[in-house]
Amino acid sequence: MSSSISLTSILDAKKLTRPNFLNRYRNVKIVLKQERRLYVFENPILLAPDEDVDEEVRNTYQHHIDEVE
Repeated sequence: MSSSISLTSILDAKKLTRPNFLNRYRNVKIVLKQERRLYVFENPILLAPDEDVDEEVRNTYQHHIDEVE
């Protein structure tokens, strides 16, 4: 947990301004990668599954939605 707090402090310390966008973008990717949530940032939003799909597909979709929110 302490590593997560220190990583998010990177983002808090450097506020987004026009000249530092690329640095901020890199920092966000570093934090998401460390927290193993980079896939949320890089992958497109999944479409809602049909009603007749199996439970595994539905759970994968729900996990992805929960991580995005």
